[in-house]
Amino acid sequence: MRIGFIGKKMHAQGPGVRYTIWTQGCSIHCPDCSNKDTWDPKKGQEYAIDELVYDILMTPGLDGVTITGGEPLDQFQETFILCKKLYGKISIFLTTGYTEEQLYEKGLYLIKSFVDIICTGPFEQDMICVGEWKGSSNQELRFLTSRGRDQENYPKVLKEIFISPTGMALETGFTA
Repeated sequence: MRIGFIGKKMHAQGPGVRYTIWTQGCSIHCPDCSNKDTWDPKKGQEYAIDELVYDILMTPGLDGVTITGGEPLDQFQETFILCKKLYGKISIFLTTGYTEEQLYEKGLYLIKSFVDIICTGPFEQDMICVGEWKGSSNQELRFLTSRGRDQENYPKVLKEIFISPTGMALETGFTA
């Protein structure tokens, strides 16, 4: 799986403490995207899915994993396998720029069987929202399972600074 960044204990990427994976590569290219550095599918680093599963499950104190991007569903097979291996063991939150309708049109809807929370739809700069786990109000946030619904009212952290192992600073969160 091609990944741009991994944040092992993030607080602004969904409910609670999250292991956050920013997949590398995006074919959607939302205008004003804050993650343009994840668009190029040739950048980033390749990770074995079993290595990711092990690292996620062995990281203490997590409330879940967030898979974002780039566009995670541009690597559908890898994302699907990762979610399937983690499902039922830890809360899974998936963000995608594809709309609910596009998930069905493109045959990607099966991923919903293996995630607890999903945010669908492209980012729209003129519709920014604050205090939600989505970037803009046009996006749909769904709590698909009881595990996901149990996390719906967790406190929302608006912004966080993440320092990568290479020393790169990244400001992250779901607000402007």
